[in-house]
Order: sequence, then C-alpha cells, then structure tokens
Amino acid sequence: MILKHFLLPTQTIFRTHQPILPARRFANWMASLATAELCDSNPSLLAKGELRVLQPVFRHYGHCRSFSGPVVTLKVFEDNVLVRELLESPGDGRVLVIDGGGSMRCALVGGNLGQLAQNMGWAGILLNGCIRDVDEINACDVGVRALGSHPLKSNKKGLGERHVPVNVGGTVIQDGEWLYADSDGILISKSELSV
Repeated sequence: MILKHFLLPTQTIFRTHQPILPARRFANWMASLATAELCDSNPSLLAKGELRVLQPVFRHYGHCRSFSGPVVTLKVFEDNVLVRELLESPGDGRVLVIDGGGSMRCALVGGNLGQLAQNMGWAGILLNGCIRDVDEINACDVGVRALGSHPLKSNKKGLGERHVPVNVGGTVIQDGEWLYADSDGILISKSELSV
C-alpha cells in the first residue's frame, strides 16, 4: 500500500486494524501531490483561466508544506486587527488569503496568530506581505506562504475589507475559490478539484 510510510500504528479504520492517516496529515499528503498533478489533469481549466498558477514569489513557512482548502479573502494594509478577528473564527479547513498590498515594512502575522490559526482549524494562510516570529510559525501545524519576514509589528486600527476580490501574486482571487499549495507552487481554482 502506497500510504504505508505515512501510517501511524495506533490508528485503525473500520475495525480492520489497518493503520490510517490522521485527517489533517492525510489532507496534507494529498495536497503534496496536488499542484503538478492538477495542472497536468486540467489543461482546459488552465486555458480558460479557471485554474491559475500564482507567480513563484512566496516563501514557505509553517509546519505544513502542503495545504489546500476554500479561500477566505481579506484586504488590509499594515494593519492586522481584521487578520486576528478572522483567525479567531473556526477555520474548518479553509485558507485565509490576505492582500497586504505587498508591504515589506512590517509583519501582519506572527507566532500568536500562527498558533491561533492552528488551534482554530485553518489549513493555511497566503499573505501578500510579511510575517514575523518565523521559528514559532514554523512550529505551527499550519501552512503559511508569505513574501518574507520582518521584525516590526503592524498597526492596530482595524482598517480593511473582508470577503472582497484581492490581488495576490499578480492574480485576482475571489472569496470562495480554492487554493492548493505545495513545494511546487500555489494554484487558485474557481471550484474544488479532484485528480
């Protein structure tokens, strides 16, 4: 069985006593295969623009190298109050996509927010901006992509817009679309895809 290298001996399925992956680990394993395979399997969606590949400008952070889920969008600039408010709500396997205007002057997500994202069940964060507390975020069981890191914290004014189209990595992303990220890159799809 191809999954045997990822199995935990203490977990079973359907009383057959065959080991299985925990749900999050299995989802991450599936996502690790996703981007190249999804591109190969969906040339017509790529041609129509229903499946888009983001520019390779984002750095990998967080413990999960691969993640996927429906998108929740947020547009802010050097202010992370709304980021915290969204991450305080149940993530249910969704991905928070933050258009931070590409600012490299402060961080919008730090270690506390990384831990909050993990605790609330968010699959990942895509940030058109910077993070901080890199070591803390790397220890969190969540996937994070950002332009870089910066030690300065952001403003706390509560300005921004939720659930609006955002421009991240040269691609317009709508609330409710799907994001697939792994070591090869990041895909945005109009709808959930299967291989």
